[in-house]
Amino acid sequence: MKPMSKLQARILLFVVALPLLLGMAMWNWAYHLPLAILAFGISALGAEETAALLRRKGLMVNPYLPSALGGLFPLLAYFENAHWIVPEQTLIVVALFMVLIMVRQVFANTEENLQPVMGRVAGILFTLIYPGFFIYFLLKINSLPSSWLLMPLFLLSVYVNDAWAWLFGTVFGKNSPKPFLVSPSKSLVGFAGGALATFLVLILAWIFLPGSLLGHSLWPVFVLAAVLSITTIVGDLFESSLKRSSAVKDSGTIIPGRGGVLDSIDSLLFSAPVFYLFLQYGRF
Repeated sequence: MKPMSKLQARILLFVVALPLLLGMAMWNWAYHLPLAILAFGISALGAEETAALLRRKGLMVNPYLPSALGGLFPLLAYFENAHWIVPEQTLIVVALFMVLIMVRQVFANTEENLQPVMGRVAGILFTLIYPGFFIYFLLKINSLPSSWLLMPLFLLSVYVNDAWAWLFGTVFGKNSPKPFLVSPSKSLVGFAGGALATFLVLILAWIFLPGSLLGHSLWPVFVLAAVLSITTIVGDLFESSLKRSSAVKDSGTIIPGRGGVLDSIDSLLFSAPVFYLFLQYGRF
C-alpha cells in the first residue's frame, strides 16, 4: 500500500483528531479528567522533545527529569480545578522544585560536572516551563463556568486559524512576502487567512452562543481575536526558532503529518494564557 503523503496525513489528522479532541473537551466528567490526562501526557512528551532540542545544542539536560517536570504544571492545574489545592499552593510547589533543581548543583563532585552547571540549570528550568506552564492555563479554562463550551471554542479559534493559515499560504502565498527567517515558508497572506479564521470563530460564537459566554459587548471580542491571531502565530514561530536553532525540521516523529507533539500544540501555547485571562477579566 502506498504511504500517505504529508498533505493527506495532515488532512486526516484534522478531520479525525480535531473532532475527537473537541468531544473530549466537552466531556465534563470528574473535572474534565480525560482531557487533563491527555494534557499531562502531551506536556510530558513535549518537555522531552524540548530537552532533545536542547541536547542537540550541547546542553546536558538530565535524561529523567524533563518528562516529570513537563507534567508538573498540568497536574497542579487539575488539582486546582478539583479543589484539592489553591493557586498559592501551586506557586509553593513550583518554587520548591526550582530551588531543589538549583541546590542540586551545589553538590557537583567533579570539575567536569561543575563546568556545565549554568547550561544544565537553564535547560532543566526551560523544560519545566515549556510547554507545561502554558498548558496549565489551558486546563484552567476548565475551572470556569460553561467550560464545556469555552474549551472547544478556544481550540477551534486556534486550530482553525492554523488550518486557514496553511490553506491561504499554500493557495495564495506563493508571491506573498515571507517576513520571518525562522519559518521562511510562512507568508503574510497565510497569517491574514489565519487571523480571519480566528475573528470568524469568535464573532460567530458571540452571536450564536449564550450572551454571557464571551461577554455582552462585542469590542472586547474583537480585541481578543486580534491578540489571539498574534499569539497563535508567535507560538508557532517560537517553536520554529527552537527547531532552526537545533537544525531539525520537526520536533519529533510521533504524529503523522505533523511531526512531534510540540509541532501540534505550538500554536495554542501562547494563546492559552490570553484566552483564560480574557475570560477572567475581559468580558463585559
